[in-house]
Amino acid sequence: MGDDLKDIAQHTISRSPITTAELEHEIETLGSRWSIDGPDLKLVLQGPMAKAGKVAAYAGELADALDHHPHIVIDYQRFELTIHTHDMNAITVLDLVYAARLEQWLRSGGWD
Repeated sequence: MGDDLKDIAQHTISRSPITTAELEHEIETLGSRWSIDGPDLKLVLQGPMAKAGKVAAYAGELADALDHHPHIVIDYQRFELTIHTHDMNAITVLDLVYAARLEQWLRSGGWD
């Protein structure tokens, strides 16, 4: 599954919508902490606030690099991020690339 995640993370960035079948496969590749919530791709993490702050900082750096705009909420022992491509009003390849790169970072940092 790690190679699939790497493939998504290195995918050519596009704002093209994807099919439901493609989306279901990509969500499976991202792992159980990712889900679809209405029009959004959603990530939920449980853990200390300081650790969640580091995730938010990296998510912000990644957003700047990809010119993307996630919604991030940090609450006691909980981090939540939602994302979709606003101008397409859909989850697109760009969102999946963002999620895969964030997931790679999470896995490398011990968020199993």
